[in-house]
Formats: sequence, structure tokens, C-alpha cells
Amino acid sequence: MRRAVKPREIRRAELLDQALALFLERGYDNVSLNELLAATGIPKGAFYHYFPSKDALVVALAERSADAALEALRPVFDQPGTGALERLNGGLAASYDVKMATGAPEQIAAMTALFAPHNRGLFAKLVEMWEDLFRPVLTQLISDGVDEGVFNTFDPEGVGDMIQGFAASLRRNLMQVVDAPDAKARRRAIDDCVKRIKLHGIATDRILGLPDGSTVVLDRKQIAAMVARISP
Repeated sequence: MRRAVKPREIRRAELLDQALALFLERGYDNVSLNELLAATGIPKGAFYHYFPSKDALVVALAERSADAALEALRPVFDQPGTGALERLNGGLAASYDVKMATGAPEQIAAMTALFAPHNRGLFAKLVEMWEDLFRPVLTQLISDGVDEGVFNTFDPEGVGDMIQGFAASLRRNLMQVVDAPDAKARRRAIDDCVKRIKLHGIATDRILGLPDGSTVVLDRKQIAAMVARISP
């Protein structure tokens, strides 16, 4: 009797699920390729059929996460009958809920090693992938705001890139929280994160030609809830 062979995409998705579970349990840098192979029960040659390297597997995980986030957020960004600022704020607020609902804080904790200097190239690739996916959505939204007379910028795409860059730059603040040696240091690190996010909000307002405080940002309670799941 012939053994049933799973379709390639189903087997690939299973491998991603198994790898993510292992990363969540041990952390990215603490899982070798051989351990991945042992956990997934797949020969090295077959693994390379799906992913040419461990880094390629991480990129695939990030792509899957980004695709799911975009699918969840697109209805908010594209909501008909609402102004561009309302849609932007709705998307920014919903992105937090999506991250919490999909376990993004735990995934960030598992992948904190990607913030380290020796993984800088891979981290940059992941950031670029997210930015490429969300760029058209943000560009269109900001262009709509310019047409409405709500936003004032000559480069909607560039503004969208800057907004995404603000989010990517928070990695240092997150690392300070994760590496905090005690509760007092953690509170101070969270305070620094709140301050930096407030700055990013003001910067976003100004590059969009809006009054300060027009775009929503995470508050301290939300940040504390997220980092509690990153570094319990």
C-alpha cells in the first residue's frame, strides 16, 4: 500500500508550525538546524526542499505573520465612508489588537536574538519584507489623505516608510525591557519605550502636516501588557 504524501504547501505549513513552537520554547539562537530536523522528523535533504536554510525558514515565518496581519488590518485601512485620518488611526490601534491576538509578543520574545548584531542582516531582511508588504496600503491611505486636504506631504510613500521605520527602530527599547535585571530597571525601560513612542507619534503628526496628538499611539498600559508577555 502506497504511503499518502501530503501536498507540499500543507507539509511546508506544518514545518513552520513545528519550528515556531520550538523557537517559542527555546529561543531562536538556541535551536540548531539539527534540532529543527529532529523535532520535525524530516531528513536534511527534504528540509532543504522547503527551506534552503534556517534563516530562510525564519523569513517564511515572518512572511506568514505579515500576510495574516495585513489580511486582518486591510478592512480597517480600506474602510469605505471614513476619512484618511480615521482609517490611519483605526489601523494603528487595530495593529496592537492583532499583535496581541496572534501571539506576536511571545514570538518577539522567541526571536529577540534577531536584534543582536550577529543577526543584523537577517533582521534587516525581515524589516524590509514587512515594509514592502505594507507600503502600498500606507501609500494609498496617505495619498487619500492628501487628496482630502487632511494630510500635507509631497511624498506619501516616503512618509509611509518613515512611519514603518519608527516601528522597526523600537527594537532597542524592547531589548532594554527584555534585558532588564530587575523590576525597577524594567519599569524604567518601559518608561523609555513610552517616551520614544510618544516622540514617534509627534513625528508622524508633523510629517503628515497634522497638529500634535492627531495620530494614536500606544499608552503605558498597553506597552506594559505587551512587554509582560515578552519578558514575564
